[in-house]
Amino acid sequence: MILHFSELASTNSYLRENLGGMPQYAVVTAGFQTAGRGQRGNGWESEPGANLLFSMLYYPPEWLSPSRQFLISKAVALAVAETVDRLLDGFPHPEVCIKWPNDIYVGDRKIAGILIENSLQSAASIAHSIIGVGLNINQREFRSGAPNPVSAIHFTDRETPLEDVTLLLRDTLASRLEKMQQEFHPARESTPVLNEDYFSRLWRRRGFHPYIARTASIEASPTAIKPNDPDCQDCFDAEIVDVAPDGLLTVRLRSGQLRAFSFKEIVPVLPKKNSDIFL
Repeated sequence: MILHFSELASTNSYLRENLGGMPQYAVVTAGFQTAGRGQRGNGWESEPGANLLFSMLYYPPEWLSPSRQFLISKAVALAVAETVDRLLDGFPHPEVCIKWPNDIYVGDRKIAGILIENSLQSAASIAHSIIGVGLNINQREFRSGAPNPVSAIHFTDRETPLEDVTLLLRDTLASRLEKMQQEFHPARESTPVLNEDYFSRLWRRRGFHPYIARTASIEASPTAIKPNDPDCQDCFDAEIVDVAPDGLLTVRLRSGQLRAFSFKEIVPVLPKKNSDIFL
C-alpha cells in the first residue's frame, strides 16, 4: 500500500494517527510537509514536490525487544544508503556513508535524514515502528541555513521521478528489514552481517577527526585533548572504535583513552570548506 498526498503536516504523524488496517510496509508520501521533523525535533527543509518525504509502517517480530531497537535503525540506515547508491550509480560522486547514528551523507554533505518512532507494546516488545525518511532528490537550492545539504540532482544533473524513488526505497527497506529478522531470529543459527555492514558504511570510520562533546556518558567532556587548530578551541580529536547494540558510540582519543557517547552528546566538526559548522 502506498498513499500519496499533495500536502500533510507530517507523513510520520499521518501514519501514527491512521494505523487501523494499515498493513506491514504501508507507505505514506507527501509533496510537502507543513510540520516535517528530523531527529530531536529539528526541522526538515524541502521545496514542494522536489524531494521524497516518506514514511513506512513496520511491525517488528515479537522477539525484537526495545533493548534491541537500534537493529531497526541500522537496517533502515543501510537501506537508505543503498537506495542513494542506486540513484547515483553511473555518476561521479563521493562515498555514500552513514553519519552516526543514521544520517546519510555523500562525502561530507547530508542527502537524507531518518526519524524512527517506535511504539512500545510492553517492556519486552515493540508494537510498531514508523520509519520516516527525508531524501533530497531534485532540490537544487537550500535556503534554510542548513550547513551541508545536497541532493541527488547535484550529481546526476537530471530530475528523478519521485514515484520511482518511492518504490525503490520501499523495496530496499523491506528487504533489509527482512534480512535483519532472519539474521537475528533467536531460533535460527546464522552469522549476522548487519553490524559489519553498518560499521563499514560509517562516515569518518577511519582515522582521527575533530569533534565537540556536549555531554559525555563517561567522565567529563574530553576537551583537553585538542587538535592543533586555533580556530576550534573546544574541539578534540577522536577515532570511532565501536557502536554498541544500543547505539552508544565509543571513540578513542589521541591519548588512547576511550569515551562513550549517546545520541546528540557528541557532534562532528565539518571541514573548513563548509565553514566549520557543528552538526
